[in-house]
Amino acid sequence: MADPIKVLVMGGHTEKFHEFHIMGPLYERFLKAAGFDVKITEDRDDFTPERIKPWQVIVDYTTGEDLTPEQAKGLLGGIVGGKGFVGVHSAADSFKNTPGYLNMIGGKFLTHPNYWPKLIIHLKNRWHPVCEGLDDFPIEEELYLMETYGHFEVLMSTWFKGFERPITWVKPYGHGRVVYTALGHGQPQTEHPSFQRLIVNA
Repeated sequence: MADPIKVLVMGGHTEKFHEFHIMGPLYERFLKAAGFDVKITEDRDDFTPERIKPWQVIVDYTTGEDLTPEQAKGLLGGIVGGKGFVGVHSAADSFKNTPGYLNMIGGKFLTHPNYWPKLIIHLKNRWHPVCEGLDDFPIEEELYLMETYGHFEVLMSTWFKGFERPITWVKPYGHGRVVYTALGHGQPQTEHPSFQRLIVNA
């Protein structure tokens, strides 16, 4: 029997809006239930080259701050070397002064409406492994409006004010793979079955 995939879930925030003391245990429960070996942490030194080495997938649910050069080297180098990276929601509002980080994700947060729209999330490629077992689904969410960079494959989108907005995408990064989703603001979104399936698939 193969060893379980080792997943490092990084949280911690300079803002009050994304409460890792609530969301961290949620991630731990549903990822462990799916068979992963999980560690939740707010210690950015877990990104340094030696400490990130055992982890095969990084789930990033952070907001704000910046990484030290050594932390950035471990994170970005690890993904280039073949690790998986799953950026959740506010990961696109983190580490903005860390060279290469937002380019690795493929975009950054700009703003959001001053209300939470009820969205329909549309699958753009339901045959992609990240979308396995999913169908279009409704969710009430803090809609991130993004500035995007480079090339990626949009896996999920929604319509807002007459424009189609990318919600979830996938891209290669060196030998690794990056999945980013703008979903996952807080507890109701993290408990949504389709969101959990997305993260497990990613």
